[in-house]
Amino acid sequence: MPVSRQTLSIALLGLTLPLQAQQLDDELLLGDMKLPTVLSATRLKQSPAEVPGSMTVLDRQLIRASGARDVPELMRLVPGMMVGYNSGNVVNVNYHGTNITEARRMQVLVDGRSVYRPGLATVDWTDIPLAIEDIERIEVFRGPNTAAYGANALMGVINIVSTRPEFGQGSRIKITRGNRGVSDIYARQGFSFGNSHARLSLSGKQDDGFDHDDDGGDYRDGRRLSALNLLGTTDLNATQTLTWQLGAKEGVKQRSNDYSVMAEPIDDSYEFDRLMAQQGASDSDTTANDYFIQLHWKNDLSPDHRLEVKTYAQHMERLSQWRACDSPVVFSPEMRELYLLGNVYPRRMNYILRRRQNSGGNWGDKPFYDFRLVERDGLDPIYLPLVDSIVAQHNAIRNGPPTCFDLNENLRETRYEAEVQNTLQVTDALRTVFGLNLRYDQTKSETFFNGKVENSVGQLFGNLEYRLGERWLLHAGAMAEQDRLSGFSFSPRLAAHYFLAPTHSLRAVYSEAVRSPDMYENNANWTYRPSGLTGAPTTGDTYYALAVGPGDLQQEEMRSWELGYNGSFHKLGLNIDIKAFYDEIDNMISQPLQVVNFEPDNSSFAHFSGIETQADWRVNSRDRLRLTYAYVDFYASNSLDQRLTARNSGSAAWLHTWAGGIETSLIYYGSDLLNERRFERLDGRIAKRFDMGGDHSLELAANWQYRLDDESLTWSENLYDSPSQFYLTADLRF
Repeated sequence: MPVSRQTLSIALLGLTLPLQAQQLDDELLLGDMKLPTVLSATRLKQSPAEVPGSMTVLDRQLIRASGARDVPELMRLVPGMMVGYNSGNVVNVNYHGTNITEARRMQVLVDGRSVYRPGLATVDWTDIPLAIEDIERIEVFRGPNTAAYGANALMGVINIVSTRPEFGQGSRIKITRGNRGVSDIYARQGFSFGNSHARLSLSGKQDDGFDHDDDGGDYRDGRRLSALNLLGTTDLNATQTLTWQLGAKEGVKQRSNDYSVMAEPIDDSYEFDRLMAQQGASDSDTTANDYFIQLHWKNDLSPDHRLEVKTYAQHMERLSQWRACDSPVVFSPEMRELYLLGNVYPRRMNYILRRRQNSGGNWGDKPFYDFRLVERDGLDPIYLPLVDSIVAQHNAIRNGPPTCFDLNENLRETRYEAEVQNTLQVTDALRTVFGLNLRYDQTKSETFFNGKVENSVGQLFGNLEYRLGERWLLHAGAMAEQDRLSGFSFSPRLAAHYFLAPTHSLRAVYSEAVRSPDMYENNANWTYRPSGLTGAPTTGDTYYALAVGPGDLQQEEMRSWELGYNGSFHKLGLNIDIKAFYDEIDNMISQPLQVVNFEPDNSSFAHFSGIETQADWRVNSRDRLRLTYAYVDFYASNSLDQRLTARNSGSAAWLHTWAGGIETSLIYYGSDLLNERRFERLDGRIAKRFDMGGDHSLELAANWQYRLDDESLTWSENLYDSPSQFYLTADLRF
């Protein structure tokens, strides 16, 4: 699909404006401000004007001013980033959108350690084991970056960088309280010994989630989590530094589960329905336990040569168990036979068993299910007697008890990764970085995988930067990756910069990227194994729900074109980035990760084109203005991949410091389409710091969020009683 004329017109207008910079005075362009640098684009330290793509950096001041309690809320400040909620207070973030329920196509790093879960193709955004108070900055590379970070970086890379421990010395306690059950606590202790600095952080977070669903019922979707993080650095000698980090997190996400896939109670005159209603929705809370240890060794062999070794090990557990009740016919041989014909048919039986004829009070409406199963779902009519038998069995037990049993969705994931990276300034004009990465993943679940799935990945990567005179900068990068489950892939990137001035550049970028199918997509073997059965039958070891991965899915493939401008007017304190883009993704895997009717394939595709811009203006020492906007024109062959894409989205922020040390911020967020729902919110924050002598201080802050629209959040059932949320914080440092 070609880029629209409207998109190109806007792009050309945005890209021609900076040409006027050639006529400006160098003092205006440069001033005496030190250039900022980023590391997450190519693994080379670069200024924003040198990055082969679009980069957003959320610094510490902006993070504090936002009042955000979670990383996903910060992503609303990134142009083109879509933040949505699945049912049950489960947040998801995608660049340019696509599916609501999975975060399949973006790499998320914490100090270089991936927190992307390959088992179920997701990121637990609100469970990242790093307190927001310990984040120094977040670097977001907006666009494909497989060339630097491998197959999960199809749409972008988010690198969350911790504050160095030497800058977090002393003690700190922060308490947050607010409506909707908000109750957070953070405690930190920094200390030094010899050539080492360390910081120990403890944090806890909780809230009650959404207030009610679209039927007015209470949601069971609160969350409780606590985390420990220990970060330290040791100067081994004049050239070598060791950074070490370990952490743990435990938490609970509340969840209700009425796992009756066959029969639902509709008439308490029947004993079966009365008992089913009495059972009600069972609590199926998910308990999360995460552990990790990480090491990073750096050796500056010379001013132009650095060698680095990174390694980490991490373990993630998601444990969920509950008691369910259903019709005994779910364990019948006839139901198993029906399932083997197609996993959609048993689910359809729920509709059949809930229908009542107009007279007689008998369950099952034969004309209805004949049409439903044969005409709509493609069941061969010769199997209709099988359906009749199941209906007759269910009718026979209408005055009997349901069968109740225990189910679980327990999952354990383990990862080991090691990387060697060599950075070399070959000449004044040529810089290179290259390295080797080895990773081993293991996922265990009797429910999802019928045991264990393993994978190993090897990566060879390299990026080089060549300066051709004063005006031109050329980039070339590539990643060669061997995935045991998915095979070999090669992802190149080429870019060229033309400098209007040292901090003003035009760029053109072409990238190819891939995403490997995740373990569940390709290797699922999802079967519930009930235990503790009561009622009839008293025996049984299988449940009819089943999902099996095809095992032969191909990698998703992406081609991306980008034109952009980045400029820093240091004398004005103004930074601008503009990008026009066109992306094509083929061989897309769009099937949701589910147990019913799970048949993933590579038949989907999507095209994205549009404009993104961000402007950050430090007007003076007291005022900072920040604007972002994204226009995304998109087409996806699968409707699921269009649900979380807004055509227009953006943010506007004003940060101000008043006399007396009072700080305020006002931030607007807006999106015109997130699962066909508008999102607009205005956030405000006011904070006052009280110096208490020495290094002691107390900061009191009030945070307020107000929804300007009257829409539910992404899904119709995600509702609050009030459009306002507020919370207060007290932050003591000593």
